[in-house]
Amino acid sequence: MFTVFIAADIEGTTGYVDWPERPPEDEWLRKQMTAEVNAAIEGALAGGADDFIVSDIHWKKQNIIPDLLSGRARLIRGTRRRHMWMDMVDRCNLVFLIGFHAGCGAAGAVLPHTITTRITGLRINGRHSNEALISAFTAGHYRVPVGLASGDKSFIDEVLAFLPELETVAVKEGIGNCAALNIHPAQALENIKEAAEKAARRGIKGCFNPLICDEPAEIIMEVSWPGYAEALSLIPGVHRLGGREVSYKGKWLEVMNILSLFVNYVPSLPVLS
Repeated sequence: MFTVFIAADIEGTTGYVDWPERPPEDEWLRKQMTAEVNAAIEGALAGGADDFIVSDIHWKKQNIIPDLLSGRARLIRGTRRRHMWMDMVDRCNLVFLIGFHAGCGAAGAVLPHTITTRITGLRINGRHSNEALISAFTAGHYRVPVGLASGDKSFIDEVLAFLPELETVAVKEGIGNCAALNIHPAQALENIKEAAEKAARRGIKGCFNPLICDEPAEIIMEVSWPGYAEALSLIPGVHRLGGREVSYKGKWLEVMNILSLFVNYVPSLPVLS
């Protein structure tokens, strides 16, 4: 059995250009997110894959519409996971990143951020980091490679910098941070299906290499409020570098634990005007 792990976000789907004020997401956008995942599954099936675990990774992580998802897939929903959105990747053979976006601070990108807008900077072993790199390192820890990525053009440029052999699909091009030139939704599905078939065929042949983070892994994280840095500094091994910046050096899964603790268990502060 060849199992594909699909991590699915929504900011990198065609047509998505801005966040709503509060959940849930617009119904059409959720349907398009689900359809792009289904296109990846359909293509991978044609390429020889036969099993799928889909991880909904956006916001409250309950965006994919379960009864519209391909019956060949199992779906991980819900938040507060130890590996953020990569739990159960160790059961899989290949990873697809569908609907991803560029990391915080990226120019020409649609809604660039890294996990949460409370993180304003994240470097891993000196490299500017986004959610795709975090995904690839977590999969790589279990010796699972990434084979496909889709999202906006700025994201594709970012991911190819550290995974140059990847199959990719750009579904839109940013015009500022909250606008984009989008390809037609049906064309996005066709492009993703075609790329997924190629990625599955290559993955089964062993053409992709896992991306393994050098250890000890060092992260330097800048957060949006000094109180967050103060809270993180209570974790053994985390050092405060300044008012809003902390560092940590250790094993990759320890790094993931720190990110998960901050994102899932340190509450957001109210926005004051």
